Amino acid sequence: MAGKGEIGVNQNSCEMKVIDINVDCSDVWVSYVGVVTAILRSLGIKCDLTDVAGMSGYAFIVNIHPELLPTGPVEFDWNILVEGTRSLGIEIELVAVEGGEDDLFMELFTRVKEEIDSGNCCIVWGAGDAPEFGLVCGYREQYYLVQKQAGVRQEIRYNELKTLGRIAGIFFGESFSVVQERCAREAIGRATKLLRGLAPCFSGEYFYGATAFRTWADAVAKCRFDKLGFIYNLMCYWELQMWAAGFCRRLAKRWQEVAQYLNKAGEMFARSFNNLDQIKQMVGEPDKFSLKNSEREMVVNLLKRCADFNESAVRDLERGWSLM
Repeated sequence: MAGKGEIGVNQNSCEMKVIDINVDCSDVWVSYVGVVTAILRSLGIKCDLTDVAGMSGYAFIVNIHPELLPTGPVEFDWNILVEGTRSLGIEIELVAVEGGEDDLFMELFTRVKEEIDSGNCCIVWGAGDAPEFGLVCGYREQYYLVQKQAGVRQEIRYNELKTLGRIAGIFFGESFSVVQERCAREAIGRATKLLRGLAPCFSGEYFYGATAFRTWADAVAKCRFDKLGFIYNLMCYWELQMWAAGFCRRLAKRWQEVAQYLNKAGEMFARSFNNLDQIKQMVGEPDKFSLKNSEREMVVNLLKRCADFNESAVRDLERGWSLM
C-alpha cells in the first residue's frame, strides 16, 4: 500500500497525520499523469510519465471547446483514465460528484483521512494552486497536506479546493500481476476509440478526437479564444502528443509483429508534437504570450496538419491493433 513509513503526529494536540513518501511530483501541465506516476512509483510499480499517459489513455485525448476554453484537457469522464491506469497493475477507485456544497467537500475529506489513517496516499482534484490533481500525503486538522516535492508540502483547507464544480478523489488499493500483451492491446484499442471520438466520456459541448485540432484552428482563425485558453490547451496537448509518440514507439520495440504500424503512428504523433512545439516557440512562454496577426495563419495551418497527423496515426493504430 502507498507510503509505508508514515509519521504519526500529535503536535500540541492538533489532529494530524503524514505519510512520508520520498517522491517528487513531476512538474507537468497534465497533472493526472504527474501525480499518478508519483504514487505508483511509491508503491513499487515501475513506470514513468509515458507509461501512465499511454496506458491510461490520456495521451490520446484531444478535447477542444469551440471557443478554446481552458477546460478542454480535463472536461471529460475520468473513469476512462481509471480503467486504463488499472492496467498498470493497481486497484484504483474514482469517487466524483458534481456540486460545491460544503457537506460534499467534508465527505471527501473524511474519506481521504480514512485512507491516510490506513497508510494510503491518494489524489484529490483541485488540491493545488489551480484546478489540478494533487497528491495528498496527510492532513492537519481541516487541511489537506499536498506533496509537491520530497519533504515539501502545501496545506489546503478541505473546502477551498479549486474544483470547477466537480469534487473528486482517486484512491489506490493492492497491486496485482497483469498480462502485458493483453493490456497493451487494450491500450491501443482505447487509443483508437479516443482518437475516433467513440469513447463515451466526452461532453457534447466539445469537439473531440483527432479532428478536434481543426476546431482549435478555427477558433484561432476567428480570434475566438483568450490567452489562458490558448496557453493551457497548447501546453497540455504539447505534452500529450509527445507521450503518445513515445508510447507507440515503446510498444513497437516489444511487439515486432506490429512494429511497423506502431512506429508509423509514433512518427505521426511526433510530427504533431513538433507542430505544437513550433507554435509554442512562436507565442513565447506562458507569462509572455504573444500571437501576432501575421503569425495567426501559420498557427492555423500547423493545427490543421496536427489533425491530419492524428488521423493518419489512428489508422495505423487500428491496423496494428487488428494484428495484436
